[in-house]
Amino acid sequence: MTRRDLTTFLSALSPAPAQGHRNLCIVPVLAGDEAPSGKLTLDEALGRGLAEVTEVSEQGDVPRLLFLNHGNAPVLMIDGEELIGARQNRILNLSILAPGRASLEIPVSCIEQGRWAWSSRRFTSSDRVIYASLRRANVESVSANLRRRGHRHADQYAVWSSIAAKSVRLDASSQTWAAGALYDRHAAELQEFVQSFRSADRQVGAIFHVNGRLAGLEIFGAPDLLARLLPKIIRGYALDALDHALCGPAPPHAPDGTALLSALARCRITRHRAVGLGDDLRLTGQGLAGAALVAGGKPVHLTAYATT
Repeated sequence: MTRRDLTTFLSALSPAPAQGHRNLCIVPVLAGDEAPSGKLTLDEALGRGLAEVTEVSEQGDVPRLLFLNHGNAPVLMIDGEELIGARQNRILNLSILAPGRASLEIPVSCIEQGRWAWSSRRFTSSDRVIYASLRRANVESVSANLRRRGHRHADQYAVWSSIAAKSVRLDASSQTWAAGALYDRHAAELQEFVQSFRSADRQVGAIFHVNGRLAGLEIFGAPDLLARLLPKIIRGYALDALDHALCGPAPPHAPDGTALLSALARCRITRHRAVGLGDDLRLTGQGLAGAALVAGGKPVHLTAYATT
């Protein structure tokens, strides 16, 4: 995908009226059609027994896991999705489209610092994506490591430090400093956020604002992917909203998103071969950092975050 292709794709999208709950505002992004994606999500593949995720060996390796797709349909995993079990809980470092009937080593980061012991032989998925401010840091870290060293590692110590600090602020510590404790501690409030937003017809994306400031953007290649993944993505942004809750009145609604889509189209693009199917594009712009998994000539999942 070239810059022109990205510009064409983004120019076909249109923002819809914003929705809000407390200090989180979401601007839906709509496409022109509702063609199904033909892809499974990680939750669906694991839940139906069509895929499994394990440690790469009996000894394990913190930044790598093994994904096995036993079905014919490609499986989409998005950056920040949490995998629970085995020797320690992990998150995906980037979005991956796993081909059918194939196995892949997938790059991950640890989000449970105090455990390195078997709790299960296989991982399960969770109902959340890690909070957006950590996803932003990982996008920047992975992009820098791709540019300098050609690998997709995140800054593991920065991940642990971020989780530890947030756990203190949100009164959600655990014996193993697991990020999951943050979501367990605030489960009821996070569910209120999820129930306050609804996906719209033809919606393929969402622009998130916390306290009236841009937090991030998610765009998928088809509305069915957005609809299935939006609740767990909202939990991640909502956790940041709780962390930065205001004591005063709610901020005004966010802009309609047109300027952000235009700025995204002007980002500098670097291309890398993806893990699995497609290409991994890294996006850098004025106040923006992002990544896009591209297959079949258009983004499967594109994400971008405010860096200022």
